[in-house]
Amino acid sequence: MRRTLLSFALALMFLFPLAAGCTSTGEPAFDDDFSRSPIYYSVERGTGYLRWAPQDGASEYTVRRSMTRYGTYETVATTADCRYVSKDPFAYFEVTARVGGETLPVGAASAFAEHTLVAGPNDDMAAVQAHIDAVHARLEHVWDGQFSKERFALLLLPGKYPLTLKIGYYTSVCGLGASPEEVEVERVYVSNEVLSDENATCTFWRSAENLTVKENAVWAVSQATSLRRMNFLGDLKLSHSGWSSGGFLANSRVAGEVDPGTQQQWLSRNDEWTRWTRGDSHNYVFSGCKGGLPKEGWTENTTRVTILAETERMAEKPYLVYDTARGYGVVVPPVQEHTSGIQWGDVGKFLPLSDFRIATETDTAKALNDALRAGEHLLFPAGNYALEEPLLVTLSDTVVLGMGYPTLTPTAENTDCAVRLADVGGIRLAAVLVDANRSKTLVEVGRAGSHINHSKDPAVLSDLFVRVGGAENRHTEADIALAIYSDDVLGDNFWIWRADHSEGVQWEDFTYTDEEGPHTLYGNPVRTGVLVEGDHVSLYGLMVEHCEGYQTDWRGQDGLTVMYQSETPYQVPAQEKWMSENGKNGCASYRVAESVAVHRAYGVGIYLVNYGDVNLASAIEAPAGQGIKLRHLVVCDFTQVYGATISHVVNDVGGGVGPNRFRSLVESYPANI
Repeated sequence: MRRTLLSFALALMFLFPLAAGCTSTGEPAFDDDFSRSPIYYSVERGTGYLRWAPQDGASEYTVRRSMTRYGTYETVATTADCRYVSKDPFAYFEVTARVGGETLPVGAASAFAEHTLVAGPNDDMAAVQAHIDAVHARLEHVWDGQFSKERFALLLLPGKYPLTLKIGYYTSVCGLGASPEEVEVERVYVSNEVLSDENATCTFWRSAENLTVKENAVWAVSQATSLRRMNFLGDLKLSHSGWSSGGFLANSRVAGEVDPGTQQQWLSRNDEWTRWTRGDSHNYVFSGCKGGLPKEGWTENTTRVTILAETERMAEKPYLVYDTARGYGVVVPPVQEHTSGIQWGDVGKFLPLSDFRIATETDTAKALNDALRAGEHLLFPAGNYALEEPLLVTLSDTVVLGMGYPTLTPTAENTDCAVRLADVGGIRLAAVLVDANRSKTLVEVGRAGSHINHSKDPAVLSDLFVRVGGAENRHTEADIALAIYSDDVLGDNFWIWRADHSEGVQWEDFTYTDEEGPHTLYGNPVRTGVLVEGDHVSLYGLMVEHCEGYQTDWRGQDGLTVMYQSETPYQVPAQEKWMSENGKNGCASYRVAESVAVHRAYGVGIYLVNYGDVNLASAIEAPAGQGIKLRHLVVCDFTQVYGATISHVVNDVGGGVGPNRFRSLVESYPANI
């Protein structure tokens, strides 16, 4: 176990030498150029430091403070100086200047930066709802919102709220109670207008956690979404009338029934409800769930449902909380084995927020690495973070937690890696989106060839999302999107996405010329989506799509996957450009190396989406040894009007799919399990 914590830093801007006219008493240095912002705020070692630009003719300044943005502000200081030091730092501050007979605004700042809204039950609810609605209007629509740079986190202090939570792209809503029952809202809303015909297959990147919802809810989503520690007092529906494609519900309770509607696949882990209404889509997996489950089955004419009575081993995602006795902190739930049903309550280790460095969008990776080496945890508020060197997590039991889909992107000079976790025990990496530039890998866990036993204190990765391409027409690439070298790693809800639409999504760069001149369309090549070389790695909810080689290449012993979803690459230019290392047509989506003696996978769904006449010999490649247990495998052809085909489900077993056959099922492989 690690650490005596050495320092605490929460910076909202780079802070350099103090501005002229402002005095210093040993506090952190501040930028004397206020052209970027009229006010700066940082928190270090539990103390907040506020600085602002001197105003011409000002005789004094008034500082007002509120716990929440739209709450009641109280005057905490009147000063002739342009600084204020707070011993109660996690708050909003407003500064005004007295100039002659007038009171003029200087600026406002908060501990969690501008893209996070903290609200309390006694706030101006009309203002809070208007704020939520305004952000949602910008982030609701598929083209304006899907690749937007805007990020948003809504944090709700314990209490009851007459709010409709409209949750668009890159939005997270987090209740700050010790239990989901401590924060109650009226309604959760996900738009039915992202695509036409209420199609939700591009409704990505949104989450809600630790809330009670009074009304019936519709959560029509696809990948890179999550509902965690949710308490629905009514029913929950998982689609509008159009298609939806993937999702994740964990550690949640639904008082009524769950209707999956048109969901193509779904993972439910450690949930409870009265009834789940259907099981007739492609791949529904239930792990450690209680209540009215659908009947397990794996046939064309009944259901495609996989039921595991318990979750073998998992730790819930860390989450931010607030209480009046301890203030802000992060709860880190323990690793638990053989669980079923919800795991609520104040279980786990409470880390005060003073143990965390709060990242800012202007931080360098070097500054963040210095904080990590000094023993601090790391909290990424909603925003975009450029990494000129890999983010290095080297100390055991370090927590790196995001809120509001913070996006970590290597800069052009960082061709190595975006995030690298050392081969040490207990690291938690949760709720971040890693975006590509041109790096060899994007996320690395451990080091190749190392097999240190971490069974008593494994690394846990929760809500980890990796994207290559799509945001703009530029070249992006990675040899491996996610590499897991450490043993005993636990993973919970991944989406590794080589983008298939928008900009910069070609197989390779190419230039064409028209009457306006030459144009280049850029590619986003990713050879391997997920590489697992560690032993005893367990991944729940693994979604990997469109990579040009193996989507998932599993080489470690005794691995476990519970619910897998994958689509083949869309636009393979020719068969010879899509061949496996063993000379077969195409690269299997899920490959277990021949050297692996023990491996299990439950609920594996692979979908052919290719606008060309190419063939994939086998959707899954795996040894046929006694220790291999693959259960409930499905392949579908989502583009039957084209000539693409899959010949077999696993190795040479299972019928193919193509223009004349939509779906093929294999109940188990080898056939004796």
